[in-house]
Amino acid sequence: MRVLFSLAAVLAVLALVAVLAKKSLTQVALPASPAAETPASAAPRGTPSQQLQQFRQGLDQALQQPARKVDE
Repeated sequence: MRVLFSLAAVLAVLALVAVLAKKSLTQVALPASPAAETPASAAPRGTPSQQLQQFRQGLDQALQQPARKVDE
């Protein structure tokens, strides 16, 4: 009888932990990165040669921007 109660208690605890873990994992939201808001980071469209040209233009724009300072 003790074995059945122990097994039931362990299963109840595991179920509770699983529910709490699922809740906490679904509530996590990734912060929006500033790069995602710029039009240069949008998915390229068109033919592969047009996509390559868009990539080059975006790379040129990124290289022309001054370096960001990291605040510590």
